[in-house]
Amino acid sequence: MNTSALKNYINKLLQQLRLFASECLVPALLINLCIEGFSRESLIRPLFYPFQAPLVFLYNTLLICTTLSVSFFFKKRKFVRYFILTLWLAVGITDFVLLQFRTTPFTAVDLLLLDSAFSIMGHYLTPFQIVLVVLAILLAVGIGIYLFLRAKKETTGTSRIYAGLVFGLFLLVSICSTKLFVSCGVLERNFGNLAQSFHINGLPYCFFSSVFGTGISKPVSYSEDEIDRIMSSITNSPAPQPTLSPDIVTPTVTTPPKQDDTPAATATPVPEFTEPVDTAYPNFIFLQLESFFDPTHIKGATFSADPVPTFRNLKETCSSGFLSVPSIGAGTANTEFELLTGINLDFFGPGEYPYKTVLKDTPCESIAYNLSSLGLTAHALHNNDGTFYERHKVFSRLGFDTFTPIEYMGTYYTTPLGWAKDDILLPNILSALNSTDGQDFIYTISVQGHGSYPKEELLTNPKITVDALPEELKENYYEILYFVNQLYEMDRFLYRLTEALEGYEEEVVLVLYGDHLPTFPFTDDLLTNGNIYETEYVIWTNRPSGETEKKDLEAYALSSYVLDLYDIHEGLFTRFHQTQAGSDTYQEDMKLLAYDVLYGSYESYEGILPFQPTDLQFGIVPISIRTVLFQNNLKDYYCLFINGENFTPYSMAYINDEPCVTTYINPQLISVTGFEPSEELIIRVAQVGNDSYPLSYTEPFTVTVSMEDYPQD
Repeated sequence: MNTSALKNYINKLLQQLRLFASECLVPALLINLCIEGFSRESLIRPLFYPFQAPLVFLYNTLLICTTLSVSFFFKKRKFVRYFILTLWLAVGITDFVLLQFRTTPFTAVDLLLLDSAFSIMGHYLTPFQIVLVVLAILLAVGIGIYLFLRAKKETTGTSRIYAGLVFGLFLLVSICSTKLFVSCGVLERNFGNLAQSFHINGLPYCFFSSVFGTGISKPVSYSEDEIDRIMSSITNSPAPQPTLSPDIVTPTVTTPPKQDDTPAATATPVPEFTEPVDTAYPNFIFLQLESFFDPTHIKGATFSADPVPTFRNLKETCSSGFLSVPSIGAGTANTEFELLTGINLDFFGPGEYPYKTVLKDTPCESIAYNLSSLGLTAHALHNNDGTFYERHKVFSRLGFDTFTPIEYMGTYYTTPLGWAKDDILLPNILSALNSTDGQDFIYTISVQGHGSYPKEELLTNPKITVDALPEELKENYYEILYFVNQLYEMDRFLYRLTEALEGYEEEVVLVLYGDHLPTFPFTDDLLTNGNIYETEYVIWTNRPSGETEKKDLEAYALSSYVLDLYDIHEGLFTRFHQTQAGSDTYQEDMKLLAYDVLYGSYESYEGILPFQPTDLQFGIVPISIRTVLFQNNLKDYYCLFINGENFTPYSMAYINDEPCVTTYINPQLISVTGFEPSEELIIRVAQVGNDSYPLSYTEPFTVTVSMEDYPQD
């Protein structure tokens, strides 16, 4: 290549770079400031961001520039640039909106939760706000269509060769600077506090990390020899010895008076207990309480009465302690994941929900699988939609035999925000205990304490009033007022539950804990325990031994700790936590095992994954059809009355595979209209949640009806 040709190539490349600076660099700087303003919920603070962390600011601008440089591959690059900038703006706005309802920012995994988000949108947004969101989306789409139709094809500096060189150059610089800044500590590799990490590292970097950083990265030391070393350490450690059996103390508070809006009795009757069966193991009930914590931990907060008297009595008189959980304000399923599997969520990507990623396809060892191998039946209960967080699929990959979501629980009472109250869980827990001849493991997930909480006065006659709050929380007064009154009702549910279980003739161990703190602007220095990632747990049993223990735990170690109290050591992660906690390589070895059983070659299990998805049954007792009555005694009107078992307001009849208008009458009777006349009616009843997804069907029931029996035109 001669000198003239080389100069020509260099000049064209410089022309491309100048074009890039004007069309990409300036918009990237502006959009970076804009989305950081959304992330920081401020118009002023982003202006100081380039001066406080110049390298981080320039790096994130570079990331946005790199995405904008893609536009040079297209003739209508202005439209493509608009489209990319709109996507970045949408990320910033979505992050801002989510931060109004929870304390964790927007990550790529949230895109996998869109189906769940739509089903609960009404709990967070008013109809007017939903309309505004739809109009904003339609406006953005409309502008995009307009620009696409009006945009002219541009030829200046758009050679694909030079576009590729510029894009490749900036992509290479982005990758190299990422590795350099991470190794030098300018950027974080692991995000402990997700909200803080977004501010420290910038929204673009953190969002990209959540896109490309899912799963557990393969440890450098992962090998068969390393797994053998860990397994040898577990095997050769002294046999775990049970420490203290947790004490039982019946709450000394009296039963609170019934309230009209929260009756103690629900439509689902409390069953009679069957005769106990002798066994070496107790029944285990793990109760995960939504956003539950002791509000007296808020410094400077006082209340007209104790919002959680039962819980306070239990934690003071039973084995208890603080529980470190992986999130605050949201992420219920991630606390579940840690407790059920014994795996630290920190090993996964930023903001990741394993329920929506690896567990969609891969079974994972869990306390349900382990206790089932000892003869216990594993039940899951949740007074919310069965499809939320994909639980209707994931629980079969975690070893549960049955799953009873709200669609199978009968009639229930709701909070002013529309969430099911926890009282409905009591009869369903007792039904699960009574459903088998042997012992049961019952994993129960509460929902009553769920946000978002009202910012205006909503309760007209609250049982608990808020007398004082620290200055930082005074603007959250109505939200906290509402929340502590939900806590009070949840606490009453705990009283009724322990009271009912006290009389059970078999041994029962109840482990209760909060999944995370609520969505208030808490900081460590606002709490007496000094940690926003801590809730509390209590271990209660109806077979007291007189000894208790106070011990703080990680959520991923709680189930192993409880099982150790009862001399149960079944399961790889159970034995690992019971024998290796406190070792110098505890976290490193846990990550190696987690990678091996979820992404590796199963060396821990001698090369074969021993777990298969269970045939998950929905509902403790299956729904069934007993008889069907065809009714046509009114002119131009015909219907079916279906008699059966365990119908709920979520029951929907399908006739010849078509959904029909179904009216719930009682647990034994529903009526059906709106079906097409046919001589043969093949009837099935499904349980259909708010997202219109049928969770299960009854066996088909066939009815023959003469066409003459239908009203004639």
